[in-house]
Amino acid sequence: MNSDQVILDKINKIMQLVIVSSEFNTAYKGILLCAEKNKTYAQPFGCLLLAKGGLGKTTLCQTIVKKHPPTYRIEEGFKKSIVPVFYIEVPSPATVKSVASCMLNALHDPAPFSGSTAQMNHKLVALLKVCETRLIFMDEFHHLFDLQTSTKRMNTVVCNWIKTLVNETGICFCLVGLPEFESLLKIDSQLARRFSQTFKLNQLRVTKIDEPGTLHSFLHQISLNIEKYLHIKFEPSLTSQLLALQIYIATNGHHAYLMLLLENCLFQVMKKDNYTITIEEFIKAWDDGITSYVSKTKSNPFRLDMTSISSKIRNI
Repeated sequence: MNSDQVILDKINKIMQLVIVSSEFNTAYKGILLCAEKNKTYAQPFGCLLLAKGGLGKTTLCQTIVKKHPPTYRIEEGFKKSIVPVFYIEVPSPATVKSVASCMLNALHDPAPFSGSTAQMNHKLVALLKVCETRLIFMDEFHHLFDLQTSTKRMNTVVCNWIKTLVNETGICFCLVGLPEFESLLKIDSQLARRFSQTFKLNQLRVTKIDEPGTLHSFLHQISLNIEKYLHIKFEPSLTSQLLALQIYIATNGHHAYLMLLLENCLFQVMKKDNYTITIEEFIKAWDDGITSYVSKTKSNPFRLDMTSISSKIRNI
């Protein structure tokens, strides 16, 4: 039998493959277009990437970063670091120094945490120019707000610094976070103007019982990947009407939970040197609580027939 580590390594390769949807493509191209505009227009263009947890925000950011990796260039006998795109998470609590140090670290500064606020800011602006940075992802932007108060006040010091940094560098900043914070961010008209374009990633959907919608294409691509790289099939097919709807009920269309569900099923069959995933693996995965946080039903959806599933879909 395969060792657990070998199995996990094989499954991990499948989990790392990016499944591209129309929304993903729209956001991907749109964010890069914003960065291109900043090369031409005097007014800086920034954008927002919004989605609930587990819907692919970080995956999209990492995909763009990987497509634009750091490189080196020799200029006048010196080795110059080029960092066209990088990603940071806004620390909590957010201060000018903490955010600046994250950026300096991403730019491979040898002493990203040293110096006064003014010194760090001066160094950051200079490095962003030298490294020819064109796009910066700032994830967890809700840390720019004081969430301990009922009013959820904006951290004006850090936000004003970001506005100034955008103006000084002309770089495209993409703020990444939860949809509910968009309205808070746009209370500041100057900040709203700098992040005027919004891209959203939504849960996978079924449009009708007999039209699985965005869920179907997602499942189809996953099925192809699993069969191609692991030679494992699904019986019934992963895109079959009943199983697709059962998966929808179990995961509420959350990409991350759907992948966790499949990861559990894959581990079950590979542990037994099997090459077919049946409904029994899905039943056990659900019973293990893999998707209990987001499931639309308290009873195991993989034990339900089409009539019961149809009833639950209509009541959602």
